[in-house]
Amino acid sequence: MILDARAENCFSWTYVLKKNDRAIGKFEGQWFSENQTVNLTERRHLELRKTSWWGSEFELVDVDYNEVVAWCAHEGIFSSSWDMNLSIGPGKLVHCGWFETGYEFLQDGDSLARVDRLGFCERGWTVDAAKILRDEDVIMIGLIYHIIIGRQRQQQNAAAAGS
Repeated sequence: MILDARAENCFSWTYVLKKNDRAIGKFEGQWFSENQTVNLTERRHLELRKTSWWGSEFELVDVDYNEVVAWCAHEGIFSSSWDMNLSIGPGKLVHCGWFETGYEFLQDGDSLARVDRLGFCERGWTVDAAKILRDEDVIMIGLIYHIIIGRQRQQQNAAAAGS
């Protein structure tokens, strides 16, 4: 399964989600928050919620049933890995390497998904995932990657402003 998130237009905070080149929904960021609201075409509503003000723990909630469908937390201060609990069980989202921008979801040493930027000049990301993962799992991997690249962008902007 391939899941893409592309910015609706150059100035939009809305991203269109496409599964295997077919639109399945959209998500929108919120001002001054890392929370994301996901509206799927089958009238499902998901919300990525940061569980605490200072921490890096997130849960993906099915809003209609108020049910947590996935959870993740940043592994530690000096780590780029994220512990994730998806429908298939626990795993890790790990950085692919020093000169790579992508991350892989690993479970028991097996790579089940890879997420990376769409391109250098295009805002968005793509997840290439194994068929064993559910849509919610792949959306969670993509949204966490969206947060990771957003935080990296903020750090780069802060470093540029300080020099």
